[in-house]
Amino acid sequence: MFLLIYTWLARHTPPSPMLSTIILLVEIVALNSLIAINGAASNPFSMVLLVPLVLGLMLLPLSWASAVIVFSLAGQITQLYLPQSSHSDASMMVHAQSMIVGFVMTTLLITAVVVHFRRQLGRQSQALQIARERQLRDEQLLAIGTAAAQLTHDAASPIQTARLLAEEARESNDIALVEDIDQQIQRLQHMLDNWRTVADDVRQANLVAFEPRALIRSLRHVVALARPESEIEWPTVPSSQISVVFADRTLLPALTSIILNACEASERARGGAVSFSVNIQPDYWRLVLINKVCTQDKIRLETLGQRLVPSQHGSGAGAALSNATLEKFGGEVRWSHHQNSAMTEIRLPAQPATETLR
Repeated sequence: MFLLIYTWLARHTPPSPMLSTIILLVEIVALNSLIAINGAASNPFSMVLLVPLVLGLMLLPLSWASAVIVFSLAGQITQLYLPQSSHSDASMMVHAQSMIVGFVMTTLLITAVVVHFRRQLGRQSQALQIARERQLRDEQLLAIGTAAAQLTHDAASPIQTARLLAEEARESNDIALVEDIDQQIQRLQHMLDNWRTVADDVRQANLVAFEPRALIRSLRHVVALARPESEIEWPTVPSSQISVVFADRTLLPALTSIILNACEASERARGGAVSFSVNIQPDYWRLVLINKVCTQDKIRLETLGQRLVPSQHGSGAGAALSNATLEKFGGEVRWSHHQNSAMTEIRLPAQPATETLR
């Protein structure tokens, strides 16, 4: 009980095992002395002597708890040799001694049970630690697999373009087309280099602090390489750094895929430029894309990003992968439509920049 009171008073600095053991030993000596003076084992409150024993077995390492066990047993056994002046006859003395012996046996039984369960809990804790390590490994593999699938999805466009250019060059014998093919190969090389960086970051669980202006600048660069013909009304982000988003490098390809999907949908509907707006708050970012859609795309918006959707323009794999990637960082993507326009809303959890700089 003394240990519980001390732990509550000094709850911000828990006591060391040595200090806890000393407190429990003092409590055992005090309680045994008090019980011995007031009837010894015949005192109905003698059960309170089990409290420091149980606390020691539960809270202390077994090496320190053994000292508590020895002191507790010694305190009980000592009462067998104390003068029993309070007992009126020999039968009461025998009864008191039997209670002390029973108390000692109870102490040993409680010790055996608690030690057994502590070992069981230790095995379970070790098993949980192994399970957590496996879960971390599986999450890393899943993230790398998601990034690989995203790379495959993004690489399909330059591969297809390079193949078409190669066929055209073969038919027309135009050497100038070789430069266009080389440009597509450079795009693939850039994607592979980014993939290596993403894989290393995921494997090492590295998180990057994304700043709004730098993220928009990177998105503009990647989109310009992937679809230079697309028209996008890029937002103007204020120079003041309000907040940052912590994520690994799979965030950039996920956002890029969503923007490219909006550009493709707008081109199919012949709707012109894609509107892109950003709302930066201390605790979240809100990115909104608005683009024109045709009737077929409007029907698929309700399930976009949730599962694969059969379509002559694709299967929705890019949206599903991007959605899964953003959910990994606590973000979410929502698609909705109004008349002939689709709105893609992306919310990302952020942290104030002033806190991250401390």
